[in-house]
Amino acid sequence: MYEKDAKIIFGFEKTLRLFESSCVFINKRHFSPMAILHKSFAAISSNTRLNPIFIQLIRLSLPVIATSFMSIAYNFINIAFVGKLGSEAVAAVGSASFYMNLSWGISALLTIGAGIKVSHAIGENNTHIAKSYVRSGIIGTIGLALFFFLFLIFASDFLISLIRLNNSVIEQAAKDYLMIASLSILFVFQNLFFSSVFIGSGDSKSPFFINCIALSLNILLDYILIFPFRLGITGAAFATIISQSVATLLFYIKLNQTTGLKPQNIAFRFSLLKQMIGLGTYPAIQRTTFTIIAILMARIISEWGATAIAVQKVGVQIEAVSYMTAGGFMSALSAISGQAYGAKDYDTQWKAFRSGMILAFSIGIIASVVLIVFSKSLFSIFLNDTKSIAMGKEYLIILGTSQLFVCLELMATGAFFGWGRTHIPAITGITLTVLRIPMALAFIHLWEHSLASIWWSISISSIAKGTILVSLYIILFKLFFKTQKQICHGT
Repeated sequence: MYEKDAKIIFGFEKTLRLFESSCVFINKRHFSPMAILHKSFAAISSNTRLNPIFIQLIRLSLPVIATSFMSIAYNFINIAFVGKLGSEAVAAVGSASFYMNLSWGISALLTIGAGIKVSHAIGENNTHIAKSYVRSGIIGTIGLALFFFLFLIFASDFLISLIRLNNSVIEQAAKDYLMIASLSILFVFQNLFFSSVFIGSGDSKSPFFINCIALSLNILLDYILIFPFRLGITGAAFATIISQSVATLLFYIKLNQTTGLKPQNIAFRFSLLKQMIGLGTYPAIQRTTFTIIAILMARIISEWGATAIAVQKVGVQIEAVSYMTAGGFMSALSAISGQAYGAKDYDTQWKAFRSGMILAFSIGIIASVVLIVFSKSLFSIFLNDTKSIAMGKEYLIILGTSQLFVCLELMATGAFFGWGRTHIPAITGITLTVLRIPMALAFIHLWEHSLASIWWSISISSIAKGTILVSLYIILFKLFFKTQKQICHGT
């Protein structure tokens, strides 16, 4: 009897050892078949603890994820407020917001490189160079923000005309909104920069609290300025400017309180700015390309009418839950991996990647199951008519098949960013995102003008991106690790 039980338990012990290599550490002194036979499960579990890297990854990512969900909530509330003013107001704000959202891609020129370089410097225990990156980055970010602000001001007529609203009243409202709201760019760029720097240094709580204050203030001011003060969409623009400027002020206060980052008596160095831009160039191109391809895909989808466009817009919002969650872990993985790389602790860098893969599998599988199994119920929350629900169900089922790979892509991107190889995920992402257009057109022809062909072109490209990027990281890092070992041994 005891011999049979011992064999079963030995197999269980072996399984736990395999699990230990990825995310769990078992205290082996008290873990044995006899311990299981004679001790309670509570006593054994007290000797089991999570891998510190795994814990750090979760701890660092949670504030980032919370900030992302706060942003989603703000967007819904903002749309609801502006929606009270009528469809023309929504169209005007929506059209101008496209170019405001483009700032996210442009700011990547500095924000991504700043986070990576600060994490490397922290890993090296070189606070002076970390402060130098902060000083150089601040000046570069303000310069970039001013350039983009002036571009929006002088090109507003041309930019709005590109959207072809075919309504002079809405076009003028969109131009007016863009002219005012573009002032917030001066603060938005700095806020994105500081968020990246603090996360890169291992502090994700400060950006979370500051961004929460800004978003809450924005919601409050939106209501006050739009309705009691009756400023309409102009009020929404001023609310954004005020809330973002408050966030910038809070970031500077926090920076001055952070000894390891405060750039006091530190000179601007163009060479450091050039390094940050070098790391951010490819991701900036990728983000801009993604926005352009999304517009082109929307034009193709419009052939199926307004219902198809609405389905795609709602579907993207539902998908954002898994995307935002994985994106938070991506930022955390980039910071942890970057610090490990800076410290030349390549073993920790690899363990961080493995922990990220475990989280990607967990989030991705759960997201896929939820989207596929509850597709109809999820879409029924947002749309009521039978046609929209049927279209939405098909959309979520098809896109649900790729959620795991979307999460894998994001985690691998974070690992590459921490490593300082930002061009690899960017080139992979740009290539396969651009391929969505010819792939969609080919599928439309093959499947006799079926809307599902569009959804499959998106899903298949996501599956390819996740698979290729994870494979590339494993291959390239193994080669890199082998080379570093040879260097250490002098061979």
